[in-house]
Amino acid sequence: MKEEKKRYFLVEYYGNQRNAVVETKEEKDKLLNEVRKFNERKKSSFLLGNITVNQVGDKYYLTGHLYKKYTGRMTISEIDEFTSKYTEEELAMIFKDESMMINGCAPDINIAYLETTTPEDKKQTKYERGVRYIPVLYKDDLKYMDKSYIRKCLYFHAEIKDYEFFRDLANEFDVYHFVGDEIGELRQVIDKCINQGMDLTQLYIAANHLYEKFICEYERDESLTRLKDGQYQISRRRLRDFGFFVKFYNIRESKLNSPLRYNKPLPKSEFEIEESGQLKLRLK
Repeated sequence: MKEEKKRYFLVEYYGNQRNAVVETKEEKDKLLNEVRKFNERKKSSFLLGNITVNQVGDKYYLTGHLYKKYTGRMTISEIDEFTSKYTEEELAMIFKDESMMINGCAPDINIAYLETTTPEDKKQTKYERGVRYIPVLYKDDLKYMDKSYIRKCLYFHAEIKDYEFFRDLANEFDVYHFVGDEIGELRQVIDKCINQGMDLTQLYIAANHLYEKFICEYERDESLTRLKDGQYQISRRRLRDFGFFVKFYNIRESKLNSPLRYNKPLPKSEFEIEESGQLKLRLK
């Protein structure tokens, strides 16, 4: 069985309240290195991520976004096992004494991981050690991890001729080259159902082919990972990705408290000038 190697944190967004300004590239690089070391500390209660670096004239302006850590590094399965015992409200109450709720704010609790990103255009704003979100699995979400339930959802969307659902499904996962054939098949079936009157059952079948292949675990040579009993191993992360796509498809984002996409834009930075006239980056 392939081991889950990636580690995640359960975090709450605390705001973009850590700022700094330095005058040389060397100072900027030193500060970013300090941030990296800070985030790697096992006993730290916070993460400082998505460090925005803007060069204005001969100065570098940095803004860090602060995240409260509620767990140490855990696999996605370990975090799911913990959170799926609770509703969103129940989980928030567990951390109420440390949560931003103490300031009257709605809790913004998510699963997060650290990712270093570098834009192709070196002149663009640069994010160092970006914090990326994936949604929390709550008690009421367990059905979206069930294959039979997902199949029922796919059949329902086919039965009501919800072509937009299947277009969005193809667009959502077409970045994964290993399901390229299934994405192409699904798009062809959508077109034939609309223009040639193909049986809508074929829409369900094509979407299910995509689902079955997408949720499998793969080795480095792209062969399927098998368990000891010969069955294919399921990727917990991709099982979640597909399930949450189905969940969130019909939910307006304006009604949701937490970011649902991995790279949703963060709030714009607001610099605060301290008495010294400098913007300081404080690490707790």
